[in-house]
Amino acid sequence: MLITIEKVVYPGRRLAVQDGRTIFTDEGLPGERVEVELVRDHKSYLEARTTRILIESPDRVPPRCGHYAACSAYQPMTPELQARVKTEQLGEILSRIGDLDAAAPDFVPAPDPWHYRNKARFQVAWSGGRASLAYHAAGSATDLVPLRECHLVAPSVQAVLSAVLDVADRHGRHSLEGVEAKGSLATRELLLNLFWSAAPSTNDLDPVLSEILPRFPVAGIISFHPERGRRVGVTEWGRDSIVEHVRGRAFEFGAASFFQVHIAMLERILAEIESVPGISGARRIIDLYCGIGTFGIALAGGAETVEAVESDPANVAFLKKNIARNRLDNVRIHEGRSEEWAPWLLEKPVDAVVCDPPRKGLDPAIVRSFLTFRPGRIVYLSCNPTTLARDLKALRPLYAAEKITAFDVFPQTPHIETLTLLSRLR
Repeated sequence: MLITIEKVVYPGRRLAVQDGRTIFTDEGLPGERVEVELVRDHKSYLEARTTRILIESPDRVPPRCGHYAACSAYQPMTPELQARVKTEQLGEILSRIGDLDAAAPDFVPAPDPWHYRNKARFQVAWSGGRASLAYHAAGSATDLVPLRECHLVAPSVQAVLSAVLDVADRHGRHSLEGVEAKGSLATRELLLNLFWSAAPSTNDLDPVLSEILPRFPVAGIISFHPERGRRVGVTEWGRDSIVEHVRGRAFEFGAASFFQVHIAMLERILAEIESVPGISGARRIIDLYCGIGTFGIALAGGAETVEAVESDPANVAFLKKNIARNRLDNVRIHEGRSEEWAPWLLEKPVDAVVCDPPRKGLDPAIVRSFLTFRPGRIVYLSCNPTTLARDLKALRPLYAAEKITAFDVFPQTPHIETLTLLSRLR
């Protein structure tokens, strides 16, 4: 059937309405006339797949990656359309789920929307005895999309991963299932993670060590393989961590650590947080879900005390190293879950709470703690606008969203990173 795309809805589905029925498809820009094939008839909507673009939008541009549907579905959009789509999506979600009648959020674009990922992980697809880098196909946990290079990935990261794949291909290392590299802009070092179907032998590793180490500034090589129902990591060579510098602070992170992959945008997010009234010169700041300490350490220079809460033992180990590395004596570590520590820490006066939760958003116990103890300011960084909207609605009896800013941390993709400044109403 032929339909006209009306808008792109989060997280990237294209919406059309025809004969009173809502249709969702996978490709098309607002205003485009497209041909679709129906896939499934749900009670309240139709699910389709776009087979042809008949009338193109002036906002359509050629995608750089042939596999863009698997890595960055917004590549066919101009940067201006991407910004408009993301701000409209965020505004709609905040209104529909959060019941917020707010103006369109601010939008901070990336300085360079290409080659920004300082970390990338690929599957290894073997076909006919040959290896290719691959992503999972969109919406599939099993189907793979082979590729030569991805234009979202930093050149140094892409180069070392392609070289590892070439080694595995030439030497027939078929037990290699995946490869990942993390890079540091500050030191230019790389951390290389190899994922195997079984514990690698010396013969598996020797070609990688002998051919990769002389060519690339690799700080460490770590193997991950299944053992007794879980995946274990073994450092095969060098260190299991590297160091990045952001806004004058040094952050060490490891092979399995979470750290923002887009450093230029992390700089902008930290600058925005540091500019929040009351943050500079604060007596006491609480940093929930603090990870390796990115936000708490960045704010420690202007605060009397930072209370850092983290549950993962590996993250806590790096948090301790980063506090020492930055020569801070005013960051106190509380090891455990944020929802358990929040009521204890909020009992005493606090100037601001900073939280960067996972995609599931704030734990309900934390929301209850905020409503009970009423900290003056909450700075909430969210990677999921739907759970952000839910949490803002739950906090609304006592807190107002003073400022909402969307940061384009992941250009070309549907992902939205949102920083919200909440102030207490009474």
